[in-house]
This record gives sequence, structure tokens and C-alpha cells, in this order.
Amino acid sequence: MVHATPAAASAEDWWFKTPGEAAYCRFELRNWLCITPNDGFWIRLTHVYDSGDVDVRKGYSDRFRGYRDPAVRVLGFGRVQHSSDAEVITCWSRRTGLTCKHYGGLSFWLGRYRGYRIFYDAPGFPPNVRPLFQTGQGIRCGIDGDTFTPENPLLRCWRPADGLVLVIRHNDGGRRGGHYRDEKAIGFRPPGFPLLSRDRAFVWRCRKVTALFAERCSTSAGTPVLTCTSTRARLTCLNRNGHGFWVSARSFYTV
Repeated sequence: MVHATPAAASAEDWWFKTPGEAAYCRFELRNWLCITPNDGFWIRLTHVYDSGDVDVRKGYSDRFRGYRDPAVRVLGFGRVQHSSDAEVITCWSRRTGLTCKHYGGLSFWLGRYRGYRIFYDAPGFPPNVRPLFQTGQGIRCGIDGDTFTPENPLLRCWRPADGLVLVIRHNDGGRRGGHYRDEKAIGFRPPGFPLLSRDRAFVWRCRKVTALFAERCSTSAGTPVLTCTSTRARLTCLNRNGHGFWVSARSFYTV
């Protein structure tokens, strides 16, 4: 999988840096980016305002190597930075390194000058969905019940074996399917999910459909907006734009 490198640093955009120029952090549109100038390493939480789509990317760029700006505010050791009152992103500066966490639970740690770790530890509750089906691999899927935009249906599937969660929306904004890890989904096998047999398809249909919205939805009538196909090896789910994911008992891929 190829990931794009973030744009070159702009001094005015940085929210803070940590002591000793160890790390710089800022928002980039809907993403949260931090860099370590000593080696050019960058790490980014993507789509941070869409909990179901948040993901993490990382890499190295010569454009960040050696970057310095004395005007950027220092987040001292022991201090905490919140992105807003909603605390979508919270960062803690410590002598051992910097930790930044998305409110959905995905977080990373940057060591001072070297090292990083990514944590998939989501607090809160197990997935809340309108049950649709389960597969022979144990994957469960449903229409998200916590979305702020019910007129833009979001399909949420999870793998109870390891807490992998995969999501796709009717209006995906041009993005591929999303994925993250949720500890509350590990071992979560509620009843009420009928089996989607091998070589069968599930179709979520809506009577009123535009590029942005899909309303009056059910399994019985209307335009197909989300389609899932079960085979012996895996489950594949796609929206009308061809974006989505496939998942098996051990692997997955987003498209």
C-alpha cells in the first residue's frame, strides 16, 4: 500500500513543539500530524473528526529532517494540550516522549529523538449497530447506531477474534473503507445476527438515494447502496463507489 507524504512544514501552522525540538505537531485539514525533525519521521492520524474512519499513517521525509522554528510554542514536560473543548485530540508531553490520542482511542507515542509506538485501545462501549448478518468466519455486521448522519448509512463490521473493525459509508467522500482496532469488540458476539451463507450476497437498499444521502432503507426494496458478498474465504463489502473492504479470519484489505 502506498501512502502520500505530508506537505512541507509551514511554521505558522504548528500548534506546539516539545522541549529540545524533539517533536512538532499540528492539524492538517481533518488530520493530526506530528514529526521528529532529527530524523524526518512523521506520523499522522487521519480523518480525526470521523470516528469510524480514523486511521494512522507513518513514514520519513527529508522535508521534515532538521526542521526548526524558535517561534513555535513549547509544550513543556508534564503539560497537556487539547485540540478543543471536545478533546478530539489530546497530547501529553513527558520527559520520556510525547503521546497523542484520538477521542476514539487510537493513539501513538513518540520517544524523545527516537522510537514510536501505536496503540489500538478504544475506551467506551462495544459496537452499537442495527444487526444485519454474520459470516461463517464469525464476522458480524450492522448499520451503525451512533452516527450523527443516519441519512448517510454507515456499515460497521467487526472480527471478535481480535477486535478489528471495518467501516464504509454510502457517501465516502472519495475515501476507501476505514479500519481500526477496538478492544471492546474482542469477544463481542451478541445474538440476533442471522448467518449470511457462503456464496450469498447481502444488499442494503434505499428508496431515496443521491450522491450524498440514502434514506428510507431496508433489505427489501430500493436502490442498492451497500453490498456484501460472502465466500468460503472472506467477506467483501462495497458501496456504490466501489469503496469498501474485504476481511477473512486472519487478513483484511480496504479499497
